[in-house]
Amino acid sequence: MINNTLKIALRHLWRNRLFTTLNVFGLCISISACWIIYRIIGYEFSYDAQLPNKEHIYKVISSFVSEDKTSKMGGVAAPLYQGIQEEITGLEHVVPVFFQGINRAETQRNGEKFTLEDPQHVAATNNQYFQMLPYNWLAGDKVTALTDPKSVVLTERRAKEYFPDAKPEDMLHQTITYYGRDTVQRTVTGIVSDFNKPSEFIAEEMIALPGKVYESYMWTNTNGGDRLYLQFKKDANVIAKLKQINELDKRHWKAFADERGSELKKTKSYELLPIQEVHFATDVSDYGISKTSKPVMFGLVGIGVFLLILACINYINTSVAQMPQRGKEIGVRKTLGSSKWHLMNQFLVETLLTTFIASILAFAFGKIGFSILKELIPTGVTFSGESHVFPLFVSIIIILITCLAGLYPSWLITRVKTVEVFKNSFTVIRSGSRFSLQQALIIFQFAIAMVFIICTIIVGAQLRHTLKADMGFNKEAIVLIDIPWKYLGDARYSNKQFTLLSELRKQPGIKSVALGIPPLSSGYSSSPFQTAVDGKDLNMIKMFKKNIDTAYLRLYQMQLVAGRNILPSDTISEFVINETAVKAFGFPSPKEALGKMINQLGNTKHAIVGVVKDFHTQDFYTSIEPLVMMSDKSSLSTLNIKLDTENTDQWQATLKAIEHQWRNFYPPEGFRYTFYDETIEAMYKQERQIAKLINLAMAITLFISCLGLFGLVTLTAFQRTKEIGIRKVLGATAMGIVTMLSKDFIKLVVIALIVASPVAWWAMNKWLENFVYKINIEWWMFVVAAASAITIALLTVSWQAIRAALVNPVDSLRNE
Repeated sequence: MINNTLKIALRHLWRNRLFTTLNVFGLCISISACWIIYRIIGYEFSYDAQLPNKEHIYKVISSFVSEDKTSKMGGVAAPLYQGIQEEITGLEHVVPVFFQGINRAETQRNGEKFTLEDPQHVAATNNQYFQMLPYNWLAGDKVTALTDPKSVVLTERRAKEYFPDAKPEDMLHQTITYYGRDTVQRTVTGIVSDFNKPSEFIAEEMIALPGKVYESYMWTNTNGGDRLYLQFKKDANVIAKLKQINELDKRHWKAFADERGSELKKTKSYELLPIQEVHFATDVSDYGISKTSKPVMFGLVGIGVFLLILACINYINTSVAQMPQRGKEIGVRKTLGSSKWHLMNQFLVETLLTTFIASILAFAFGKIGFSILKELIPTGVTFSGESHVFPLFVSIIIILITCLAGLYPSWLITRVKTVEVFKNSFTVIRSGSRFSLQQALIIFQFAIAMVFIICTIIVGAQLRHTLKADMGFNKEAIVLIDIPWKYLGDARYSNKQFTLLSELRKQPGIKSVALGIPPLSSGYSSSPFQTAVDGKDLNMIKMFKKNIDTAYLRLYQMQLVAGRNILPSDTISEFVINETAVKAFGFPSPKEALGKMINQLGNTKHAIVGVVKDFHTQDFYTSIEPLVMMSDKSSLSTLNIKLDTENTDQWQATLKAIEHQWRNFYPPEGFRYTFYDETIEAMYKQERQIAKLINLAMAITLFISCLGLFGLVTLTAFQRTKEIGIRKVLGATAMGIVTMLSKDFIKLVVIALIVASPVAWWAMNKWLENFVYKINIEWWMFVVAAASAITIALLTVSWQAIRAALVNPVDSLRNE
């Protein structure tokens, strides 16, 4: 019995090779896409899932309020961890992780000096770091590894970079010299295995955090690289502890104010974020930390579900399209005694075989798709995962699709009346009836496709707006080169960057050169500033800080709306602020701000000499913040070089000349540069990935929808074969018949557009809410989407309609 059922199923699939191929192809694409989505979702939601006490671990977040706007940062005031250790109870571990800016590291390897340029993920921390995190120790003692202030612990990956041939125990007691703002030497006291799971904790070199007494003004500063993690005891009241932390911080702010004899308005507070939520906290600025959006992840899940549903709909429609051809087979089987359950079982076996073949092919298609989509897939996601996962996933998918796609057509088979079959009056879609289920499914398919088309247009428009919009400065043809920290603030090298600056200005192909952090960057530094009126300090606000030289504003073509540029100075002597700062301080106008005295807390008051037109210092998700620019010789850490835009073919030669000059001034240092416009584009990597993902989803949904439409038009053409023949005998033209067959399906697409438009409008409005600076959704976007969908549907329908219209009426009517 089973063999007979399989034979009949295989014969049917082979006899209807076209429909079998379409079904297998549609299901194969859907299954492979769902597998890739499953792997991505599993990876993103596994961040820090391996931590043994993850439900008790929190990251401390700084929250700032300015003019009713809230911004959040992952950095904290450096002395906060000491205050918490001394005063807050109920904590298992207080773990500061202060990332260090290191230009290079040197050690001895086989008797020769080895240099690691620009080592990333070097962090200063304490022993509690290793008590909180489940590192596997290959050498050293986790309890005492960072007790010595001159110690460092390496991950296995980083240790192999320094000492590739040594065993972990032989790496202990080796020394590494770090060159950054300071030059320090550390001794290796431990080697730990790498974290093989996604994690917020990305440090690869953990140096001992030196205990020191911080000056009181440091409580008012925030550094994006200084992170703090707390592990609470199981019975601790987290909300109460957070209140104590903020009271502690408030007390230190007040103590600093009392030192200065002034009133301070506190604009910062702290929040606690569960460690597994940090990866999804896209509203928190976290320099160098990988983040993703939960709505995007849920959107991916939605895409996977829709693709499966669309593939099932496509299978249903193509199966129903074949039913009239199978009418006599069904009638004969029922006449010979086949039960309804036997007929249903026969069709479900055919569905099972089709899905099984599609699942086997999905493995190969998925691997190809995985390699093609590599840039859209997060680093660390693998295709296969654990050996048992893919077979289990496929088994569940096969059962699910067999039930979803097979039950309705198999039930429809049992509804066939034998008398109608032998009278040739069996039909699936009856004329004059309301929308059939097949037509409703086509509307649903194209509604989903239309949503993706509209979303593609809107996301693309927003991305173009983000990258092409006026940011308040000119970013084109600018090369950035970071000057190693060790050369800044050191009297021996105090004029080195300025001498290099002078030499570069003489170089052909360079229009201008300036020193200073770029206008828009992913890193940040902020401090409270005050304005002084009648000898009293008032209106304290948090301000972003940028150190610049006198050529900076001209190089970036920034517009001064009042006052003048800063004058050359070795130390801070005057300020230029932006328009937002003017409003935040409460000055009536930019001109009224000129001459007013402001100061960073703990420092001398200086005058505002200029007001610059607002420009973006962060991405378009964030509103423009108050900004102060100043000249501090010891903090001018980046060369900004404007290349000649009229001679782009000479850029490579100019870069070679810049490298030559660099090596004359900094011979031990590697030469690394970036183009600023590329740096800005990299900040919107996730948005570009979303755009590409929606494009791909649109293409797949359109393809599967067109397969379903093809099946339905095939069904209609078959059922109306004799009608078409009679119409042609009576003088109907081929064009008239094509129009007759096509118009009903175009109506379905128009209905789909009506259904999809409000859904897409709502979804895109929700997405655009994340952007402070965004486009407006225009009517033409829906028109373009409608025209695209109708054109594609028309091409799909017309091909089969033209074939039906060109059939010789003699062949159509010869049975009459």
